[in-house]
Amino acid sequence: MKKFLSTSLALSLLFIAGCKKNNTQEVEQELVTPPNAKTLMMASKDRFVAYWAAGDVAAVTGEFTGDAIRVISNPNGAIVGGQAILESFTQTFSEESEFKNSKIEVAILETRFVSEDIMIGAGTFKISDNDSTVVESGKWGNVYRYADGDIKFLLESAHAIHDQAQTTSIEVGALESSIVSEQLHFEKVQASVANYIKHANAGDAAALAMLFTQDGIQNVASKDGIVMGREQIKATTTFSEDQVLNANLLGYMDLGNSLAIAWGNWTQVDSASNTSLRGQWGNLFEIKKDTAYVLMESAGRVK
Repeated sequence: MKKFLSTSLALSLLFIAGCKKNNTQEVEQELVTPPNAKTLMMASKDRFVAYWAAGDVAAVTGEFTGDAIRVISNPNGAIVGGQAILESFTQTFSEESEFKNSKIEVAILETRFVSEDIMIGAGTFKISDNDSTVVESGKWGNVYRYADGDIKFLLESAHAIHDQAQTTSIEVGALESSIVSEQLHFEKVQASVANYIKHANAGDAAALAMLFTQDGIQNVASKDGIVMGREQIKATTTFSEDQVLNANLLGYMDLGNSLAIAWGNWTQVDSASNTSLRGQWGNLFEIKKDTAYVLMESAGRVK
């Protein structure tokens, strides 16, 4: 009888332990199951489009984190922080703005998580007035922070497409001096920007492509569409020996998990035609050992 009770007790304990183990595994599985990037991006896009159509400044600003940055080829530079973003949308929807009562259409071409709480996306946009006349169109490559089951803009890097004649000038002023920062990995990102300029001016497409991660994204004014992957970046990169690129680094934020965002301005001078282009960039970098690789480049021209 004692043997039977002991055996029954042992089996019961094993059963309970097994149930606890299974329950623990289920909880752990629930915790590590990643959210669906496409679903989150679609929901974010739908909210943004609706708030834009309504001209709802507070609601559209609420889609950004408090420390977010907008790099939108604004001649006045990047828009940094919640208050500045609120003011930028107030101006966008004002009576004097060409975007008053406009609607925006957004296409998503790529989206994915790059860490537990950081997500990226890239695509195109089109802004139309009440008569369905296109006011502005372009491309975007944004960084989002995931929290509480939703995503918010951390870096909006969106750039209108302009005809080269609209963005060309005879002279271009000197770029503002780059910042210096003690933040983690800053010097690696600084080196990446310097190497980008070096390889572009040397006409070395292979070396420039190697500055990107294997699955990096390039979203720039000089190329059609969104370019995916290091090999395609190399294959689609062309140079002119008469053009000289320069760029500065005006903002930086370490995101943890070996990720960082940075932004700044760029100029390109063509000595043969004595013309120049200027613009802005806002990129996401992934740090591996001593090197900061471009995970997503998003750059465009300023009129």
